[in-house]
Amino acid sequence: MVNETLITELRDYIKKRYRLVSIPPIFGGTAKLPGAERGIRPNAFGEAAELLASFVKQNRHEPFAFTLEKLREEKGLKPAELYKQAWIDKRLYSKILTSGNYKPKKETAIAFALALQLPITEFNKFLKTAGFALSDSSISDLVVRFCVEHELWDIADVNALLFESGQKVLCRE
Repeated sequence: MVNETLITELRDYIKKRYRLVSIPPIFGGTAKLPGAERGIRPNAFGEAAELLASFVKQNRHEPFAFTLEKLREEKGLKPAELYKQAWIDKRLYSKILTSGNYKPKKETAIAFALALQLPITEFNKFLKTAGFALSDSSISDLVVRFCVEHELWDIADVNALLFESGQKVLCRE
C-alpha cells in the first residue's frame, strides 16, 4: 500500500537520480562497427554487409513473446495469472504470443515485467527484448525503477506513485 513515507522516499530517490542527458549525434558518435577498433575499414559494400551481419548476430536477442513465455513458465504462472496481474487484456496477450515479432508499448512491457516480479537486472534485460530501457532522464522510468528496487509489484501501487509524481499511469494497450 502506498503511504506518505513511501511517497517522500520516492521524491528523494528521484531528486538524487534524475539526469537530463544529451543525445549523441547519430553519425559521428561513438558507435562503431566490429573491427573498427583494430583499424579495419570496409572498402566495399560486401565487407560492410558482412560486418553488419556479424554485429546483428552478436547483439540479437530472443523475441519479446518468446522471452515473455519463457519467464512466465519459469515463474510457474498460468497465462491468465500473468495477463491479469499485468492488467493486460486477454486478446492482447494472445496477439503478442501469435504475432511473431510483436512490439509492445513500453508501458505494456513494464506491466509484464512487474507482474513477473523481475529483479532490476532481469527487468532491464526483459525491457531490452522489446526495444526499451529505463532512463535516468525520465521521471516515470525512475518511479518504475524505484518500485522494482523496493519490490512494489502491484500495478495499482505503481500507478499511485506514478500519479503522485505527475506521470502517466500504466494502463492497457
